Amino acid sequence: MRKMYTFAFVIFGFMACLGIVAWTDKPSHQQKTYTLTLTAQETQVVFDALGELPAKTSESIRAKIAQQVTSQNQTSDKK
Repeated sequence: MRKMYTFAFVIFGFMACLGIVAWTDKPSHQQKTYTLTLTAQETQVVFDALGELPAKTSESIRAKIAQQVTSQNQTSDKK
């Protein structure tokens, strides 16, 4: 019986902590963005360096760089 109360207390504490985190974690209203001007070589260096980081951290950034480079290359080819 005592183990059941201890288990219930631990679960209640865990749920309370989750509630506090959810309550205090306010989403930012607007994410700040920056525009960088890099040469093709500089862009490749950044892209390669991001590849050295864990995929969880860097893959979305690498995908964004690749997408923007492709888009800008297609735009400049049309001119």
